[in-house]
Amino acid sequence: MDQIEFADGFDRPDTLAFGLGAGQLAVVMVGALAAYSLARSPLPAPIADPVAVLLAIASAGLGWLRIAGRPALDWAIFAGLFWLRPRRGAAQWVVMVADGGASDPGPRLLPPSATEHAPDPRTATGAAIIELFSTRAPHLVGEPDTLPPIRPRSRPDGARRVTFFSLRGGTGRSTLATELACLLAATRTDDHPAPRVALVDLDVRSPSIAVRLGAPEQTLLDYALAPPEERSVADFMVGHASGARILLGPQRAVHPEWPVTPALLREALRELDMEGFDIVVLDVCAELNPLTTTALCACDDVFIVVVPTAGGVQDAYRSTEALRRLGLRHQLRYIVNRSRPGTDLSEPMADLGGQVIGDIPDDEAVINAENAHRLIGLEESGPAAIALRRLARRVGSELRSAWPA
Repeated sequence: MDQIEFADGFDRPDTLAFGLGAGQLAVVMVGALAAYSLARSPLPAPIADPVAVLLAIASAGLGWLRIAGRPALDWAIFAGLFWLRPRRGAAQWVVMVADGGASDPGPRLLPPSATEHAPDPRTATGAAIIELFSTRAPHLVGEPDTLPPIRPRSRPDGARRVTFFSLRGGTGRSTLATELACLLAATRTDDHPAPRVALVDLDVRSPSIAVRLGAPEQTLLDYALAPPEERSVADFMVGHASGARILLGPQRAVHPEWPVTPALLREALRELDMEGFDIVVLDVCAELNPLTTTALCACDDVFIVVVPTAGGVQDAYRSTEALRRLGLRHQLRYIVNRSRPGTDLSEPMADLGGQVIGDIPDDEAVINAENAHRLIGLEESGPAAIALRRLARRVGSELRSAWPA
């Protein structure tokens, strides 16, 4: 498959007038007014006129001139920030190895912050110094075993909340959410017991988790309509053989703003925290309504689902821009779904500054498993099942590392 390209710039600003954004328009107007004022000033004309012309040309260039697709004003700001930032050289880690005496605690790894104001360790008698330059290589598609950076939960005593999102329908969000939740719930190791996992279907327009699992039980709508003083979210959840507890979506279409409201969602999430769940996986719809926005902002991790087609890449740009405007820049990572051999998303991921943590191949077994109300990650051994289990191991390892000891 050829490399997928996206023609429109992701960071293109909104224009106000004359094809200029707010900053460029302000610079042009200020430059024009300054040039006019200088030309009308009492300074001698041989001095004032050339300076005014140069000022007008410079402001017009900063506004309209574009270099490599960006306004010259942006490049000027970047250059200024570069030259003004402090110069401290390359960050380095210092490994101090003592003389090996009886009281020697062994090698010590000191970060830059610990050695910035410390005495030079080279003056220590019998100490050997090994300098290790700190580098962080960007994640590349095709490196699934490299763990992403650990981000602490926003609520130290609550569950880790994750969700899958895309502004485009049919990308496989619900399938990924269901598979991941049940795989995590079924994960047991000698060092860690199986986590308590909750799966909540918040797609009130087109819920599909109940159909996928073949479990027409009590739903989120029943919880919403129950008397507030008597209801408990745990009473409306169904159990799955994997160990996951699931709050299913409504069996019929409901109004997107009532009775399943953002306030109800916040109440349910608080109850899940109090019930002692370790992980809460939220399945949301493909539009930024108040309920979906509340769910996204409550999550610690948002996985944008990318289908490797031209339309899917365009949706990844649109979804990323919309979520960054909600302040979710640091929660975003990407999962490629239904990929085919030869798929290359390195250029759009570099443009987005994104990290691909999962690559699920296109596999007909996923459709067959859905039709049979089965989970492919738990029961199959095909390429999609293997990739889903790899994703669950990776996410589970990260979440266990982020839990308090």
